[in-house]
Amino acid sequence: MLYPHAELERQSFYTRYLTPMADSLRLIAIGWEYVNSSSYRWDGLKRQAEDGAVFQFTLSGQGVIRYRNREYVVPKHCGFLCTVPGDHVYYFDENDGHWEFMFIAVQGEDAIRHWNSLIQWFGPVISFQDQPEPLRCISKLYADIYNNKQFDKYAISAELYRFVMELQRIAEGSTVVHLHDTPEPIRRSIQLMQSQYALPLTLEELAACAGISRYHFCRTFHAKTGLQPMQYLRKIRIEKASALLSQSSKTVETVARETGFDNSNYFIRVFKLLVGMTPNEYRQSCSTESTHSLRIEK
Repeated sequence: MLYPHAELERQSFYTRYLTPMADSLRLIAIGWEYVNSSSYRWDGLKRQAEDGAVFQFTLSGQGVIRYRNREYVVPKHCGFLCTVPGDHVYYFDENDGHWEFMFIAVQGEDAIRHWNSLIQWFGPVISFQDQPEPLRCISKLYADIYNNKQFDKYAISAELYRFVMELQRIAEGSTVVHLHDTPEPIRRSIQLMQSQYALPLTLEELAACAGISRYHFCRTFHAKTGLQPMQYLRKIRIEKASALLSQSSKTVETVARETGFDNSNYFIRVFKLLVGMTPNEYRQSCSTESTHSLRIEK
């Protein structure tokens, strides 16, 4: 996929407002960067800045964010949200080769309110593998500013609100379980599944994330969702796989690997069990001119 920024050069832009926009969502910085040194590190409790928020999206390579007491990998197609000041550190590990990303830094009461709401829905890390529209908003904003340094501040805020609304659209339609009224332990585990579904998550890791015993976790999770935790994770993976099959030409083996299945034959069996057809049959049933978003209720 070619985003609007892709034909330009990497750069960062910083804004100053000569007249106040106290309550709005206002842009402080936007950039496209490439780092390969472990000197890249930002501590949310040590930054000398006004209250604000950051969104950062990985274009290639990967980085890491420690959010409160848990570390998350931020690979390609994933981004993270955080507010400043805040209990988080995001950084680059030289063992990962490089980290190429786009970022925005924003301020304003609306910024903090929206970011906190989105983190409640998604957790700090979001996968955009089958939801590119929010990233197009940031890419387009970067291209607009790159090509017109005098870009109108109200037009910039309008683009930022569009970005937030695209995230809200995903949040309200992406899960069967509404996270805002879910018990905190279960919400944490679902957020982990949604952001890290490509990793080999275990029941023990999910229970540890929830902070309760494995038995209590399974019982509470089933009572809230109607599914056992590993069934719910499998559901998320198959939904993500269906989007890749309908929206990309990746092989079944690649789709299996990118959605947490280490065995393509097992992936095919699970996909057919839940969807009623094989991955290739599903791909053939999808129109190449439309976007498919498969939801699996059980």
